[in-house]
Amino acid sequence: MEISRRFYSIPEGYINPLEREGRKVGIFLNSAIMMLLFMLSYYFLQLAHSTTIILGLGVIGIWRHGWGIINFVRAHQYRALQRTNKQTTINSNGSLVVIVTFYNQTPEEVSAVSRALARAIYNLPLRKYVVCAHLSDEQRSIFAHELSEDPNIALNFVRQHGLGKREALADCLTIARASYSKLTRGSACVLLIDGDTIVTHDAIAQSISNIQKSPDLGAVVVNEIPFCKSSRLFSQWRMLRSLERHKLMCSFALSGRVLVLTGRFCMYRGNVILQTDVINRLRKDFIRLKNTHIALLTGDDKTTWLEVLRRRLKMKYLPFSYIFPIEAPNQKDDFIKNTYNLTSRYSGNMARANLHQDAWVGAKKTLHFAYGLLDQRISMWTSLLTPVLLLYLLLFEQFGLFVVALTYALLIKHIQAIALWSLSGIYDPWYPYLIFYNQVMTALIKVRAFAYLHRQSWTNQKISSNENDHTVALDAKARSTVVVRYLVFLSLFTLVYFLLR
Repeated sequence: MEISRRFYSIPEGYINPLEREGRKVGIFLNSAIMMLLFMLSYYFLQLAHSTTIILGLGVIGIWRHGWGIINFVRAHQYRALQRTNKQTTINSNGSLVVIVTFYNQTPEEVSAVSRALARAIYNLPLRKYVVCAHLSDEQRSIFAHELSEDPNIALNFVRQHGLGKREALADCLTIARASYSKLTRGSACVLLIDGDTIVTHDAIAQSISNIQKSPDLGAVVVNEIPFCKSSRLFSQWRMLRSLERHKLMCSFALSGRVLVLTGRFCMYRGNVILQTDVINRLRKDFIRLKNTHIALLTGDDKTTWLEVLRRRLKMKYLPFSYIFPIEAPNQKDDFIKNTYNLTSRYSGNMARANLHQDAWVGAKKTLHFAYGLLDQRISMWTSLLTPVLLLYLLLFEQFGLFVVALTYALLIKHIQAIALWSLSGIYDPWYPYLIFYNQVMTALIKVRAFAYLHRQSWTNQKISSNENDHTVALDAKARSTVVVRYLVFLSLFTLVYFLLR
């Protein structure tokens, strides 16, 4: 897949993760490493107890990777269905509302995002209304200039005051609802995009077409190719997250559901999101668990996702329509710190949404989706089995079995990287190792996220949970929860380990 940096106005300094520099050398080194490990494994397997290998790795592997195989097959099936269903027909009687929220983007980034949006919606035969939430007058001026060439756009602005994305979105939707009071909101499509997302005409047109054709469709999300202003390693890590997202989106969309309606780009049916109660909930959402009230500061996309589930409407994913998020992690932080921060945000929002009762209301009569929600709770423990096993084999000086287990783990990661390549046509030599890194890091973070549900931070405007007596008490309870869960996990693992040894 070739992406024109010039056409999509990608700012300079951002890495294209699809560039193939050094890829052949990396693939050769991967092959050499796997050949060496296979030779060592064959030797040590003659000395090791095959029963331990079969029971310890085989049975657990079938359980863990069976779910992955199911999603892989379903993803291919969904892609095949969507490949033959790409006709775009737009009813000109409809209308389009676009909500754009800028934060700390640079003038160059604001210009690139604004120019792409103007180009994407210019020829749409719809009434167009755009509301922009901005932090500075410079952002407002750039955005207005880029969209000024289209006389069919009604443009409005909201000045943000550092209260968070939820407040900004709620204010924008309130203005949109008031301005559209004379129109039939059911025929409107509402697009929510972040100020760091470069959109395309195809993504917007296809989303509108699908919502207009399907009365039971509540929301549409699309594929993404991220551009990162960072190291090449981080760029490939971020691209890998998008590929894994692509696989799961395709698989779950086969059942008319997805696990997330991405905040960077999502198209909604107007009568779903342009409602006073929904706007109020977006502004002040919360979850209640065991008599604990937790206000939601982040995860605005989870609130809208829950609303679509509450209404029992379908969701759709467009695998062949693209947006280009631009990612600029903190240049002062290293790779581990930046990946930790992003994964913590993803996992925290996921945990809070998973524990919301409306998520499970929407899972009724959809076995695959319901198990997907359940898997979010148990995968953090199953993902720790392999690294803990490797650690135990080293501690108890079973080097032969360690080499066999390590070979098994890396082989699985290479197969998973190839499986992602078969779905997307994208591969990088770092992927097998980044998959293993993600497996361990994400599992550890998710264990903490499910305990520290009250801890939230929104780095763009430095908004985080308040420090008070209630928060301190919740912290103490969360620490105890994490310790107990790890002790139970390690106790059960140790018991099984010595029984099979």
